[in-house]
Amino acid sequence: MQKAKFQINGMHCNSCAILIEDRLKNHEGIINVKVNYESQKAVVIYDEQKIQESEIIQTIKEAGNYQVEKIGEKKEEPQSNNSLSYNKDEKEKLQSSSEFLTPLKILTGFVVISLSLNIASLVMLGKLLPQEVNQANANINAAIGQNLPSQDNPSAAQPSQIENQPTIQAFEITKSNHIRGDFDAPITLVEFSDFECPFCERHYQTLNKILNDYNGKVRLVYKHFPLGFHPNAQKAAEASECADEQGKFWEYHDKLFENLTASGYSLANFKKWAGDLGLNERKFNDCLDSGKFAQKVQADFQEGSEKEVNGTPATFVNGELISGALPYELFKQAIDGLLNQ
Repeated sequence: MQKAKFQINGMHCNSCAILIEDRLKNHEGIINVKVNYESQKAVVIYDEQKIQESEIIQTIKEAGNYQVEKIGEKKEEPQSNNSLSYNKDEKEKLQSSSEFLTPLKILTGFVVISLSLNIASLVMLGKLLPQEVNQANANINAAIGQNLPSQDNPSAAQPSQIENQPTIQAFEITKSNHIRGDFDAPITLVEFSDFECPFCERHYQTLNKILNDYNGKVRLVYKHFPLGFHPNAQKAAEASECADEQGKFWEYHDKLFENLTASGYSLANFKKWAGDLGLNERKFNDCLDSGKFAQKVQADFQEGSEKEVNGTPATFVNGELISGALPYELFKQAIDGLLNQ
């Protein structure tokens, strides 16, 4: 095994770090990886017989057009099965080190994994309320001594979590908003989203399941929150508004998410998809080229910022923020709790 450390320049948020981790973990030969947004560094443990260092660097670069520089690596030494011990100098080094997978942090990792599994099990069984999940997450962060994002994986969704101190936000919802579901439904999900965000694409599937399972009980309100480091997000949002002008916001919304990975975004594709949906292409193209709805998109972004949104997707469930593409079961528990009040 080899351990290599990389400097990554260009990450803009914790989600960027988690996306890099996710892509690296999909490669054969990657044993473990940790990307730290604050330090802009990554530590990768890998099998040099199965993956080359150049492949690791290329994967990081392709995750977001980052600049990557290797700054260190070392051979991993096998650890004793009987005990973990270190002298005073080693202990001080461990306590001050920002790297992961030292003996002390391996022990801590076992604690964190155990706590996380217990929390996940309780959430699945409906034994924890959202506020109790908040406290449990806070306890995990305390156990590792820092507020790191949770790991991204297909079953647990995204690095974010319910805010530790939720604030109930008020929204004025009218029929001029983008609403999917029964307008008079008792549960309102206000989603701030970015069409170019891979986590929003994943969350799109979760929201569809929620609307299907809670037909008549949940309504979804879509608001734009295009992140600056996604080069096509602003125009994608404007394109959806141009489609809305012709009465097909949700059809275009779905088309965007269904083609994010399959086709990629470009002005040419935005215009092509309008034609695929039977829109008046000349009217749509003029709308998009003129930036007619640029300010409307930015007004949504400003509203989200004022309501403490700092990443996407951000979903307010009857005013309480759940940040990230979290599992369906957690949203189900929150909705059921409100319906049963």
